[in-house]
Amino acid sequence: MSQVNIQVTIAGKNFPLTVKESEVETLRKTEKLLADSIELFANKLQVKDRGDLVSMAALQVIMRLANTPPQVIEKQVEVVVEKVVELPAQQEDHTSTITQLEALVESYLK
Repeated sequence: MSQVNIQVTIAGKNFPLTVKESEVETLRKTEKLLADSIELFANKLQVKDRGDLVSMAALQVIMRLANTPPQVIEKQVEVVVEKVVELPAQQEDHTSTITQLEALVESYLK
């Protein structure tokens, strides 16, 4: 299976990725779910911090995928967690939020 280069946008930030062609559609669906969730949280809860928005959205997406096989979820969550970690810290330390997200993912995958 060949690899393709794509751009993924999370919370207004672009990320270049190299993925298998077979993963592009799933990645795009995940990107849309995240974008929709981020917009919902930003509007509904008046949250401005990108790290908080991405963390909350990632948790929501993970919960939606509860009936998906763990191997599929693990691939999608790895991308999200990497991007959350890469987001620049603004005014608050998001270490605890990221740690909670990682713990939730780990507990589900066991």
